[in-house]
Amino acid sequence: MTRVSGLRGSGPVGGIGGRTGPAAAAGGGFTITTQSQQAAIAVAPVDMAGLISLQDEDGPVRRDRAAHRAGEQTLGSLAALQAALLGGARPDLDALRQMIENMPRPADPALQTVIGAIRLRARVELARHERL
Repeated sequence: MTRVSGLRGSGPVGGIGGRTGPAAAAGGGFTITTQSQQAAIAVAPVDMAGLISLQDEDGPVRRDRAAHRAGEQTLGSLAALQAALLGGARPDLDALRQMIENMPRPADPALQTVIGAIRLRARVELARHERL
């Protein structure tokens, strides 16, 4: 389907100004926009800063999500430590140590407090069991 884009020029319906484009050269009073002209009109400039910010790997939301996941994993590791001790098995302290050393720092201050408490609890457990 072809669309009539205006009475004057190749702009939107009701275009203002003198004749431009193929209509001016041919002397016609209106133009029919072709598919390629519509595609050229529809293309908008891209804001590069917006695209780069979307790709930002170290954004606050991503850091918070990563810290939240690491906190959940550390709590799971502490629960596994407890289950191993209750079952008489030797707990994997190296995995717990690695988790707390690699835990990312969140951007949210409230989440920082919670992650700090989880880290402290894990360090206390490591200190208790390494001494035995």
